[in-house]
Amino acid sequence: MAAFLDVNACDICGCANSGAYFGLLPQSHKSLIGVRYQRLNFVTHADSKVLRTQEHFNVGEVYGRFFPVKRVQVMAFVPYRVDRQVTSADTKKQNGLGDVTILANYNLLNTLMDKEESGAFTHTLMVGGGLKIPTGKFKFDENNTLQVANANFQLGTGSTDFIVNAFYTINKDQWGLATNVSRKFNTTNSQDYRFGNQLFGTVDLYRSFRIGTISVTPSVGVYGESSEHGVKNGDVLEETGGKLLNATAGLTFFSNKWTLGINGQKPLAQKSSSGHVIAKERVLVQVGFLF
Repeated sequence: MAAFLDVNACDICGCANSGAYFGLLPQSHKSLIGVRYQRLNFVTHADSKVLRTQEHFNVGEVYGRFFPVKRVQVMAFVPYRVDRQVTSADTKKQNGLGDVTILANYNLLNTLMDKEESGAFTHTLMVGGGLKIPTGKFKFDENNTLQVANANFQLGTGSTDFIVNAFYTINKDQWGLATNVSRKFNTTNSQDYRFGNQLFGTVDLYRSFRIGTISVTPSVGVYGESSEHGVKNGDVLEETGGKLLNATAGLTFFSNKWTLGINGQKPLAQKSSSGHVIAKERVLVQVGFLF
């Protein structure tokens, strides 16, 4: 993300504007409520002793998945953030409520639900969208040396943003492939800043093994982000935006009543903020209760 100078960081990082990685959420026909933790790290101007900046983002979330009516799935994510920026001069910290996300998806295709007898392959396809609500704080003073003069190092984006997404899963026996594509359209906030629109995508290949009453599901895949340039006071910020491609690997345990998962990501290719920002490894841990 950004250095402590007047540099605009990427819109792709672990800040309030970053994308959501869902991980594997088994038992897709059941409602779920849980908590999860995600840690993200970035280094800016890594080769400079003066400008080098490390940023650490710790995000804890309460999340839920519900089915208010048949074929309609509602998901909600309520994050709490603890962030830290370390420069050669000092360390700045912030914590508080982040931006809440609410998604609603319609189950267009479900071969288990639509057919009395399923074939060799089973398919599910859900499409929908939702909102990211500006519940997190977005307010900074570029002339205040005690604050991070950076739109990305904020608890929220300060804007109401719109999301469209699609989830597709195919299974055969114990093997499966899960994909997700999301597009986020950002609006301008009260400080006349608009983050660039974003595109996110995941592909996860997995296989389930049964150990007594518990299923164990290892997975491997890729996760990608792409962000357009941000706009401030009507001016396009060329130093913002970028692309990121991560390799992912995870392990999920679940039964009829609970699920536990851990997922790690390692960058394969990236170019953010004209190459000034380097994304490091990510980790996600989540536990949920099914009902």
